[in-house]
Amino acid sequence: MNLPANRRVMWILNHTTLMDWEVPMLLEQGFEVFVPKHLPQGPNGRTATVTNKFDASLSIPPADLAYLNTLNFYESPMSKKTADIINRHFGNCICAYIFPGLYYMLQTFRGTIFMRAFGHASTFDYESATDTVPLESLEKNSYSSTWHRFQIALLGIHRRWVRRVGIRSKNSIMREMFLARNRIYLAAAYREIIENEKPFLKSRSLFMPLALPDSIASRPQTWRGGDPRILFVCPNIDQIDYYRRIYQRFVEELGQFPYCIAGRQDLGGPPTEPTTRDPNILGFIERSTYDELMNSCLCMFYHSQEERHLHYHPLEAVVAGLPLIFMSGGLLEKCGGSDQPGLCHSYTEAREKIQRLQNGDSDFRTKLLTAQKQILKPFESQYCTSEWKKTFVPIALESPL
Repeated sequence: MNLPANRRVMWILNHTTLMDWEVPMLLEQGFEVFVPKHLPQGPNGRTATVTNKFDASLSIPPADLAYLNTLNFYESPMSKKTADIINRHFGNCICAYIFPGLYYMLQTFRGTIFMRAFGHASTFDYESATDTVPLESLEKNSYSSTWHRFQIALLGIHRRWVRRVGIRSKNSIMREMFLARNRIYLAAAYREIIENEKPFLKSRSLFMPLALPDSIASRPQTWRGGDPRILFVCPNIDQIDYYRRIYQRFVEELGQFPYCIAGRQDLGGPPTEPTTRDPNILGFIERSTYDELMNSCLCMFYHSQEERHLHYHPLEAVVAGLPLIFMSGGLLEKCGGSDQPGLCHSYTEAREKIQRLQNGDSDFRTKLLTAQKQILKPFESQYCTSEWKKTFVPIALESPL
C-alpha cells in the first residue's frame, strides 16, 4: 500500500513514555510513522528510547528508510538527499522543540511541522526560548533551497515583515518560523502553555494533550506500604542547577523524614564522582526496583508548582495507589482540583500530612487515595484521542505535501 505523503508522520521525539501512547494512537488514526534511531545528547536524551518496531508501518522504499535510520535529526545539518527523501515521503513532522534540529527542519521540510511543547519553568515562553540558542550552534551548511535562501536574504533587509505578525525576537530561528508561518504549529500538551505564549506562537498553537499509555494506565493499584520512606524523584542533582536547588529545598524542608531519591544522576557521558554525597540518592534504578518503591514507600512527594509543566511520576504514583503529597499552584492542582487531601499550600502543611500518614491515620489515607484518582482524568486515552482528532488530524490531512 502506497499512501499519500500527508498520511505519513516523522515523529522526532523519542521520549519513551510519550512514544508508548502517541505513536500507536497515530497508527490507529491511519498514519504511517517514522521514529529516529539516534537520540539527542545531554538532558534531552535522558528519557529517550530507540526502537525499530514502528518501521513496519512505513510503505516507503526500504533504501530510503535505511538511509533515514542513519540520521541524527536532533543535531546534524540536513543534506539535499535528506531533504529530497523527507519531502517526497512525508507530509507531517511532530518534533521536539530542540535545537539545532528544529532549526534545520524549518529550513528544509516543506510539510506541516507540529512543534511539541510540554511547558517551561515559570512564565518562560517558547518564542523567548529561541533567544537562548547560541548562534554558533546553528550550522550554515545545512541544506535549504535557493528560493528559501533568497527569502531569508529579503527578511534580512525587510525585518519589519517579521514584526508585523507579532514576532518580537530577532533571531534567525524566528525568521525561519515566519517563513513557515502557514504550516507550523506549537503543539501544546497543556492549554496553560498556549495562554502564556507571545502573539505569534499563540496564534499558531494547538491543544494536543498527552495521555498515559496502557503500559502505565492499565497497571493495577498495587501499593501496600510498609516502607517508611518518602519517594522523591530528582535527576541530575550535580549536573543541573535547577535540580540541585530542588533537591536542597526538599532536604531542608522534609529531610527529617526517611526518604529515597530516584532519578538518573548523569547526562549520558563518562561516569563522574558525585559531589553531593547523600546515601539516600539512588540514582538510576531498574524498572522493577522503581515499581517496588511505588508499591512500598509511605508516600510520594511532588514539589513542582509549575503551572505549565508536569512530570509522569506523580501520575504513575496515583495509578499505583501510592499516596501523593504535592504542593499547590501547579498543574497537579488544576488536574485534580483544589480540594485534594494531598494538596499542600506550604511545606509546614506537607510535613503535617506526611506525619499523619506516618502515624497511620487510615481515614486521612483513604480520603487521599480516593480523591487523587481525579488527577488522572485529563490523561485518559479516549479523551486525548478525541482532542487530537479535532486538532491534529484535520490539519495533517491538509498538509501541502
